[in-house]
Amino acid sequence: MRLRSLTLEEFRSYRRLELVIEPAGLRLAGANGSGKSSLLEAIAMLATTRSPRSTSDRDTIGWNSGEDFGVPPFARLGAVIERGDGEVRVEIALSTDPARPTAAKKQIKLNGRPVRAMDAVGALKAVLFSPEDVALVAGPPSGRRRYLDLTISQMDGTYLRALSRYNRLLTQRNSLLKSLSKERLDPSGSGAVAQLAYWDDELVAFGSLLTAFRFHLVGRLATMAAERFRWLSGGALEIAYLPSVGGPSPAWGGGRTRSDLQAVVARDFADALANQRREELRRGVSVLGPHRDDLSIAVGGVDMATFGSRGQQRLAVVALKLGEADLMVAEAGEAPVLLLDDVLSELDEEHRSLLLRALPELGAQVLVTATDDRFLDDPVLAELPMARVESGSVVTPS
Repeated sequence: MRLRSLTLEEFRSYRRLELVIEPAGLRLAGANGSGKSSLLEAIAMLATTRSPRSTSDRDTIGWNSGEDFGVPPFARLGAVIERGDGEVRVEIALSTDPARPTAAKKQIKLNGRPVRAMDAVGALKAVLFSPEDVALVAGPPSGRRRYLDLTISQMDGTYLRALSRYNRLLTQRNSLLKSLSKERLDPSGSGAVAQLAYWDDELVAFGSLLTAFRFHLVGRLATMAAERFRWLSGGALEIAYLPSVGGPSPAWGGGRTRSDLQAVVARDFADALANQRREELRRGVSVLGPHRDDLSIAVGGVDMATFGSRGQQRLAVVALKLGEADLMVAEAGEAPVLLLDDVLSELDEEHRSLLLRALPELGAQVLVTATDDRFLDDPVLAELPMARVESGSVVTPS
């Protein structure tokens, strides 16, 4: 998989950019605030339809865009991707509504045809490395859940569709729970049971699918990331999925297929909901499900979130991202685009060298940024064209 060209209009600091990218990739040097991270953010957004740096699409739109034309602020992103099955074009258009200036409307096209976000995710597969990724280890569970969702969604559209349905169900079920909580219904009474029955069944159906997907993926990702970590540091990296429904029990293992596992999870999920009905009605919120799950990340049995040094946490994330790339190769048969955003300066010389040595074997297109040109002079990166980012423009040497 190769990104052949990138087009940006009014995205962050880029008023207009048309960039042709060589098959090997690109080295991007520039000062802080010049637009290097924004360029990689745009590519990651074209892969997942969501910004990796902001929860609001409005933040990615140039604040003064549209003034020249007398229209509300807008932004456009586009890419041409070469894949094993042919060429694909992905476009995202963002626009604001004067009545809701802090929100943004999103329109997506795939090969010129309007599509839903869930149908565009994965058309371009990308793995982003950034200094902020250390939050995957040290930050809150929500970041790790988001990471799992974005990673799996790029590899399987079934997961993303189930996730979208689950999130809608969760909102509706929470609204009902809040209402029932105010009425102070008896948790064991027929009224509460009857009103929640449909929503419980739907939540279990889609939640068990998500949990089964995550459990299978984390198992494979943990193995691949552990191999990468062992190569990087010689240590033992242990990544485990922590579902909120009480598992994983021995019944979850045994080489089950994902569909078989889903049936086991569904049974555990339904039992757990019944046991938690009183608590849910007391609090007026769903207390179990994929929206409450987490990952544990340890080295040699030591929890990295609590006891890991910054260096250990960073290496764990590098191993995790390399494992993610390995998994995408195994699933899709071709390497994702690798985006390294000022990561080389975060590593010491030994681990920087090891990371760079891992890149050629993946066979991936690489876009790498740095504020210091010295980090881009490594022989491993020599075949990548060099460019300089200056105030939202990309300048290539003549």
